[in-house]
Amino acid sequence: MSTTRTARLLCHPCILCTGFIAFLAASLSPAFAGEQEMRAALARISQQEAEYRAALSVATTDEQRAAIIPPSTDEAAAALWKSVRTKTGTKEVPVTPPASLRKAENTKPSATRQAPTYEFEEDWAAPAVVWLLSHPDALAGLFPDAPQKLAHTAHNLLDSVLNKHYSSPLVAELCPRFAENTDEQVYDVIKKIYEKNEDPTARGAAALAMSIMLSNPSLAAEEGGQAQIRAKRIFLIRQALNTSPEDASFGNASLTEVAQEQIYRIRRLSVGVIPPQVTLTAPDGTPSVFPSPGKHTLLFFWSPAEDVGLTVMQKQQALLKRYPDLVVCPIVQHMEPEQLNAMLKEQEIAVSYADDTKGTAATAYRIRQLPHAVLLSPSCRILFTGYPDMQLQTALDRAFTPQQKEEKKSSVKIGE
Repeated sequence: MSTTRTARLLCHPCILCTGFIAFLAASLSPAFAGEQEMRAALARISQQEAEYRAALSVATTDEQRAAIIPPSTDEAAAALWKSVRTKTGTKEVPVTPPASLRKAENTKPSATRQAPTYEFEEDWAAPAVVWLLSHPDALAGLFPDAPQKLAHTAHNLLDSVLNKHYSSPLVAELCPRFAENTDEQVYDVIKKIYEKNEDPTARGAAALAMSIMLSNPSLAAEEGGQAQIRAKRIFLIRQALNTSPEDASFGNASLTEVAQEQIYRIRRLSVGVIPPQVTLTAPDGTPSVFPSPGKHTLLFFWSPAEDVGLTVMQKQQALLKRYPDLVVCPIVQHMEPEQLNAMLKEQEIAVSYADDTKGTAATAYRIRQLPHAVLLSPSCRILFTGYPDMQLQTALDRAFTPQQKEEKKSSVKIGE
């Protein structure tokens, strides 16, 4: 081939020159620039976290560890948000009424509107979206004086997971964070990850998160009765264990450990089941066993240092006057009988039981926040468990209505 012909071939606009121009145009496009900026920010975050862990590993005293400053999530959030926040165009979306109205009237979208699209809806932006949703405090720091803008941004980020990023393996990191949420949009996201994601770790984490979320009555309302909900939750936990790798984690714990804990809560601490039996010490030092069949019983975990629980305890007589057949079993952390009696006298409270030195009752009932109430039926089945709010009031009123059928007291053996 002659030199002249070779030069002509190399300079042909359809070959090298055209390809170089296309590459140059792509490298200068906003999308490409955003992706590069995102990857650079993630690399900085990874490096800072590695340096922080390394510094902790060589620290030998608590003072040295306390002096090590963790990397700033605010800076990381600002860099990642800057890399993916650009508007890219518009899209047509359905106009839908609120979820509560849709359920009540069974309505369907009847119109559409134009909504903006963003770089965070692109496939390449999944790492930034997952990081931002996994650090809600850092995300909120981007909009310190604009709560509506924060809510709008969080909704759009969630929507991008629901419509685009649900199939990414990275969304497994979101599942532990979302598991304690009660928002219907979050539940829809987790459900789609479970149904559509092909990554075993992500699908297993989503199954476990769904099971945990269904412990909330508002999300479980459409799943059937209590028995059906318990069955579905256990099925999802089995799916999580069978799908996930053996070394899979769920937040800061292993997925297996979290699954075992959820099974315990479903079978021992959910509405409709018989809870663990515990022995408590009365102010005179006499041990008593709870629950015991015969009457409605209210186990009330409280602390004299906490205002709400203390107020309930001081109004205990009014509670018994309203529900005269109710057995109230207040429970505080371990105290010696003399200390317990002194505390009750100081607070003008008639009676309270004390947990043992190991906190056996609090552990058995998985008490994480005080006060905590557990209402039991005469056959010792849980009617309500949780914070003593209006839902407890509703459960008490329902339990003591004249129309309420009395349960058979001999139908259950405690400790079975």
